[in-house]
Amino acid sequence: MNAFQIALLLYAVIIAAGGVMGYVAAQSVVSLVNGLVAAVILLVGLAISFKNPTAGFGLSAVVALALAAFFAYRFFTTGKWMPGGITMILSAIAFVLMLLAALRTR
Repeated sequence: MNAFQIALLLYAVIIAAGGVMGYVAAQSVVSLVNGLVAAVILLVGLAISFKNPTAGFGLSAVVALALAAFFAYRFFTTGKWMPGGITMILSAIAFVLMLLAALRTR
């Protein structure tokens, strides 16, 4: 496992935990489902990255970009750092890392 794969695994775990936290804090089933679905897709990207790093990290970069855009919208409409701002920044960092990983393996 390389550093990019470890970062992807940690990001997937954090996204899943965020979905669970959204459910526990606000009884938001939507947060739970979306967080777990996003985490599963990220884990699929991780699994793919072992055989085809470009495709695996590319898939993960798309998910991270989508999450960054969604949480940027939430942050700028609510002004709240939690979960919008923090997850926006985390997802933007994950997007850059996954993009670098995908381009590096070409």
